[in-house]
Amino acid sequence: MIKHTKSEHTQIGLFPNPKLDQKLEQARLDSFLGLLKAGGTPFDVEENMQIKRWEKVVWNAAWNSITSLTLLDTHSWLKSEGGMALTRQLMTEVIDVAQKCDVKLSYDLIDELIDKILKLPGIHSSMHADRVAGRQMEVEIILGTPVKKAREFGMKVPVIETLYHLLSGLNIHMSQVAKA
Repeated sequence: MIKHTKSEHTQIGLFPNPKLDQKLEQARLDSFLGLLKAGGTPFDVEENMQIKRWEKVVWNAAWNSITSLTLLDTHSWLKSEGGMALTRQLMTEVIDVAQKCDVKLSYDLIDELIDKILKLPGIHSSMHADRVAGRQMEVEIILGTPVKKAREFGMKVPVIETLYHLLSGLNIHMSQVAKA
């Protein structure tokens, strides 16, 4: 039995895999959707999960990495000298990688995500919370994929790589502190 005490709006869909029986995968999704409905969890079934996945990577790569490194909230960062330009470059690099992976993201997403964050109060990310608490941060999950894909394609993504290395270094530091 699973007791879920907080319902968040969930985006869900199938992740295409030619090695799997699509009818079986659809049946599994339908079964899970039935559980979500019965539990009162709001959800959207997304036609293309790759697009949603990479949109989330653009969001997380920016706000998680920046708030963790600077310890600033999103608004303070964007108002800082160079903050907006660096954020836009970072988001552009992630979209470049997504497009190379045949995921059709538009560069308009950058303005959408910046507008979205500016409508919220200045926030810190979950990665920031991990850093402040001295826990390992989700560097590989959030930045590792775009870095690895960029390397596979021979792409230059200097902002993503710099943030990846800095945050990986912080993880090493926190690991050493935890052992001491």
